[in-house]
Parts: sequence; structure tokens; C-alpha cells
Amino acid sequence: MTNVNTRDLDTLAVSKLFWRYAIPSVAGMLVTGLYAVIDGVFVGHYVGSHGLAAINLVYPMVMLQVGLGAMISMGVATRIAIRQGAGDMAGARGALLAALLLLALFGALIPLFGLSNIDALLGWLRADGQAEVREQAYPYLWWMLSGAVLTMGQMLVTYLVRNDGRPGLATVLTTLGALLNILLDYVLVGLMAMGLEGAAIGTLIAEGVVLSLGLAYFFTRHAGLRLRLRALTPDWRALWPVIALGAPSLLMELNLAVLLYAHNYQLLQWGNDLSVAAYAVAGYTESLFVLVIHGLAVGMQPLLGHATGAGQPERVRAALLHGLKVCMAIGLAALAAVQAFPAAIAGWYSDGSAELIEAGSRALQLHLLAMPLDGLVVVGCTALQAMAMTRLALGITVSKTILLLPSLGLLPLLMGLDGVWLAMPLVNLLLGMLVMAIMWRELRRLLPAGQRMQAGT
Repeated sequence: MTNVNTRDLDTLAVSKLFWRYAIPSVAGMLVTGLYAVIDGVFVGHYVGSHGLAAINLVYPMVMLQVGLGAMISMGVATRIAIRQGAGDMAGARGALLAALLLLALFGALIPLFGLSNIDALLGWLRADGQAEVREQAYPYLWWMLSGAVLTMGQMLVTYLVRNDGRPGLATVLTTLGALLNILLDYVLVGLMAMGLEGAAIGTLIAEGVVLSLGLAYFFTRHAGLRLRLRALTPDWRALWPVIALGAPSLLMELNLAVLLYAHNYQLLQWGNDLSVAAYAVAGYTESLFVLVIHGLAVGMQPLLGHATGAGQPERVRAALLHGLKVCMAIGLAALAAVQAFPAAIAGWYSDGSAELIEAGSRALQLHLLAMPLDGLVVVGCTALQAMAMTRLALGITVSKTILLLPSLGLLPLLMGLDGVWLAMPLVNLLLGMLVMAIMWRELRRLLPAGQRMQAGT
């Protein structure tokens, strides 16, 4: 981040800064979400429900990669923002290099252990029950394990570019990747009929382009944290802080992976492959919403992190308040759209199958009932991370799994398949109320002493 941009964070109105960072971040995350959604659209149209079921069953392994990428990205983004807020530019540059070292390490370990155990993974994921499903699942998982460094790396560079004071460039990179992914899906899945293998190859090529261009930027004179080939020594002391600060992001994604696996398991128990395909329809739709909300939270992160490091509680409070208000507005709008037009949304992912549209509509209306509160949990956890309250964010994230797993086990006993769909809304209701209370407490704590006393009367 340049000195001018650092001064802006100290002096410009928080409302102006919020939208300057939030809009490109939301747009970038929305475009990023198209990687998965476009895969789902092409798979649904050209492969059918078996393809949707296959990609949903193996996707927990991809989410593990996304979680590691989010851990590195959020951890180093927070570390850099805090170091820059304290005026330590050398420490910020060293943290960037430490993050690249972590990327290389995880990018080597995942294919090393994953490819040698791919058949066992398919069995554990229950993706080998039907021949049509396994035929699509195997090549998709093989390619995604092989290209793990690209999946994690494109996430990392867009975070780093944005935190370097270039949110617009980060949006351009993610948009380029998404457009390239659409083109490759059309060629590989649509024209060449390569199925899920084509979807995986197209995704990895697009991610590789984004990673290459993002890394190249940091070797140019335009980068605030410019890298030079003769000075590529990471700050070894930053490795653990990066991991610790990003751990809630990893656990958030791991929670989602575990919950996806648990949903898949229960859907096969109480339904069939069509139920898993319907869950994919709801999942793709939910992922767009969550990525928009996560983009909002990530856009808040530089403001919250810098203001925390610079000791400016009033600016922390203003940024947090803006984020919470926008989060709830987006959540309510998304909920209204899903409840009003479920068949139209399900039709995006269908090859014309009336059964898939009917099952997908049911999944959308029930499974996404608590979208506003789901968004509140995402924003709340990310805000707590950015303010260096990682333990609290970690506890909230872990609670989601602790509450959801028994809900998934018990509700279907009472309600059958509908119980599987309603387990998540129930948990989001409970956690959303908890996060609401925590955010209220933090907003009061950040008030000046005099106003805090008046608020208490």
C-alpha cells in the first residue's frame, strides 16, 4: 500500500473509504464465485444430475484447498495491514514473502498425499456408489488435487493486490479469470464434451493466469510492497502470525467442507442422487450470496486492520457499523429473491429435467431460509479477525459445526428429507443471534467514554 493510500486510511471519511474498498471487493468476490457457479451451469446443462451430484460429493476436498488459501490470504492481509498501520513497511514486505512460502509448501503437500490416495478419498466421499457418478468424480478430483497451488494462489494474489492499494486491479484479475473460465467451460465441457474433467482443467487454467499476473505485479514499480529478485528473504517470524490470524478463515472453510460432507451423507440416506444434485443447486446459489458477503467483509478488512493498528477506535466502529448494515440489506434482498423465484433459479443448473427443477426449488426455499443471519455470521467473524480477536472468531466458527452436526442427525428423524434442508437455517438462527449480541457489545465498547455512559443510562 502506498504512502498516499496509507494517509487516506487515516484521514478520509470512513463512509467513503468503506465503499472504495467494499465495492471492488464485492465485485471481485462475485466474479470469483462464478468459477464454481459457471462450472455448475455447464455441468448441469451438458452432463446432467449425475454430474452435479459428482461435483458436490467430491467438493469437500476442493474446499480444503480453498480453506488453506483463505487462511494464508486473510492471515497475511491482516498482518500486512497491521504492520503498515504501525509504520513497519519492512515487516509488511516480509509477511508477503512468508505467505508465498506457505503457498508453495501446501501446494506441494496436497497433490503428494492426495493423488496417492484418490480411490480411498472417493470412497470416503461416497462418490463411488454409482458408476455414472464415479466416472465424472474421479477425473475432476484428480485435476483439482494436482492443481491445488493454483486454486490457493489465485486467492492469495488477489488479496495481496487489493491490500497493496489496488482494489481495482484485483477486480480486473478476478474478472479476467472468470471470463476465461467461462470460455474454457464452453469449449471443454460444451463443445468437446469432456464432462467434469473439462470443467476442472478450465478452472485451473484460469486460476493459473490470475496467479501469474498477480505475482508479476509485485515485481513492477507500481507495487507498494515491491519485490526484487535479489531480496526475496521471507520474514520467518511472520509465519506463525499469518497462520494464527488466518486460522478462523481455514476453520470456516473446513466447517463448510465437513457440513457439505454431512449433508451429502444424510441426503443419500434420506433421499438419493437427485437430492444431492438439488443440494448442489442450493449450494451454488448460496455460494454466490456468501461470496458477496465475504467480499463485503474482506473490503472492510483493510479499514478495520489499519484503524486497529493505528489506535483509532472511532474509525473501527464506523467501518464495522457500515458493514453490518449493508450485510443485512443484502441478506434480506437475497432471501426475497430465492423465495419468490426458486424454479427460475433452479432452471439455471438443469438440462431441462422437471424432477431436478422441482427438487432444486424445494431445496432453495427451505435450505436458504436464514440467509440474512448467515451473512451476519460471516461478516462478524471476519470483522473480529481484522480487529485481532481471533479466538472469539474461532469459537463462533467452530460452534457452527458443533450445532449443525446433531441438527442434521436429529431433524430428519422428525421431518424426513425436509429435516436435512432445515438443519442449516436453524443453526444460522442461533449463531446469528449470538453474533448480533457480540457486535452490539463491540459497537458499544468502541464508543467514546462519554457516549458509552449515556448509552448505558
